[in-house]
Amino acid sequence: MKSDIALHNEASLDISEETHALLRRLIRGEQVTGTEPGLAELAALGLAVHNPHDDRWSSADLWHAEQTALAAERAGIAHHLQRMHRLSELHREMRNIEPPSGNGIEFLDRIELVNAAIVQATNSATSRICTAHPQDRKLDTLRKALVADVAVLQRGVGYRTLYPDTARTRPGEKEWATAASGHGAEIRTLATDFERMILVDNKVAVIADHRGEPNRDVAFKVTHPGMLAFFHHVYEQQWERAEPWMGGRFRRREQTTLTTSRSRRILNKLREGRALKQIASELGVSLRTVNTDLNKLYEAVGVDTLFALGVWWGSEAAAKERRLD
Repeated sequence: MKSDIALHNEASLDISEETHALLRRLIRGEQVTGTEPGLAELAALGLAVHNPHDDRWSSADLWHAEQTALAAERAGIAHHLQRMHRLSELHREMRNIEPPSGNGIEFLDRIELVNAAIVQATNSATSRICTAHPQDRKLDTLRKALVADVAVLQRGVGYRTLYPDTARTRPGEKEWATAASGHGAEIRTLATDFERMILVDNKVAVIADHRGEPNRDVAFKVTHPGMLAFFHHVYEQQWERAEPWMGGRFRRREQTTLTTSRSRRILNKLREGRALKQIASELGVSLRTVNTDLNKLYEAVGVDTLFALGVWWGSEAAAKERRLD
């Protein structure tokens, strides 16, 4: 049963049941297309915002809307402040009646929910955003993301991004890095494996699901203070091991390696004559994981065949790498 506050706010705003149902979905984290019934009414009220990244609509950040309303009041438009105050009350009331998400950790089982969580978190960022992208990113995705990323930087929010070393050779990441760093973003690359994550202030983290094969379409949203502190600690360790982008030039510390422990085991098993499927079975990973590690080595070493990679692994150039295990 709705509270008196919620009923009063709905009556004051004259929101239809259809629009009310859509607002409820947006507040839960969903993103919708521009054809959704009731969306035009929410957009007119400032309760829904358009995300150019994926051409979808999500719940508005009413804190920023209220700041706009405060400025309007100082200019003499007091009724606008009262209206925004009623909108905020309704928004908070609806959040309070939603069921708890589970002790600060919420599983996002659809890409729409993942994107909505990221957009809502970044839109409300006030201090710093830290991202880590160990996988390749598509050029069109990066170009769409750049619009939102630059807007964040122009608000004065700090922005750090971590890419693998192989990103230095890919046109999409190079284009993004050039543009974003021009607006103040900090970008580094890491030769070894690292964790995929997005951290916003000390409030929200979106973390890859590690159960089974990596999946871009599902993730965990974390708001638990202890877990957030842990993920920030993990990110800082990764960041400290990484090299500055330096305009795209490849720079590596003397102690930084091209290989990981797992990729060295793969190379050694290849030298022993094992097939890729057999290697995957012996290491307890998927064939896809083995191929991903090999592709990273191809780009890092500058070769494109298993034979050439084997020649490099047996050469003097790889002697330091072989001695690591």
